[in-house]
Amino acid sequence: MNAIRFLGHSTFQLQLENIVCLIDPCAADSMNSSPRTMPSALRPHDVRECDLIFLTHEHTPHCEPDTVKEIAERTFASVIAPKPALSMIDISERFKVDVRTGDKFTIKGLDIEVVKAVHPQSTYPVGFVIRTPKYSIYHAGDTYSYLDMGRIKCDVAIVPIGGSYTMDPFAAANVVKEMRPKYAIPMHYNTYERITQEVSEFSSSLGTATRAIVLRPGEAAKLP
Repeated sequence: MNAIRFLGHSTFQLQLENIVCLIDPCAADSMNSSPRTMPSALRPHDVRECDLIFLTHEHTPHCEPDTVKEIAERTFASVIAPKPALSMIDISERFKVDVRTGDKFTIKGLDIEVVKAVHPQSTYPVGFVIRTPKYSIYHAGDTYSYLDMGRIKCDVAIVPIGGSYTMDPFAAANVVKEMRPKYAIPMHYNTYERITQEVSEFSSSLGTATRAIVLRPGEAAKLP
């Protein structure tokens, strides 16, 4: 089965044939000193299968060191992240994969491309394009829109729409229209008060080339 499961905020689980990936796993009840209004569906104690963990940057809503350590040590997952995030994770160095923007490599049968993210609050933010022979999935991480972002090619674009620290719904929709993926999944919104948004403002602005998939924490979308 191939599926994308939303676990809240920017946390996703990808099931790509026999490979399981987690992106930005975070289970905290608060974020940036604010109570979490959209609870996480991630239960770190229950994670028994995970091959790869991707971290887009070092901020705790995206890089929760204890959660990553617990999952990685139980599952022997490799942790793929830029150095500021990777340095926060207390696991064996042999399970760490240090990346920079522009890197391209293959790991456990997946082709990985590390792409630019513009998030001035972070020391070194990135996004990831994860490719299989059938699918390409782009997780933008925390980012504002930037020149050439629309050139990123993927089947599924997972993009932030919360504003404040990232694109808002209209900026996200505009860049997705340039990318022209088959599907777009919004993230990083309504988790706490400062990033409250009407998700319909994103989905209704996409046009006809891309279908919006809006998921609640715990819900999954199967890839055809």
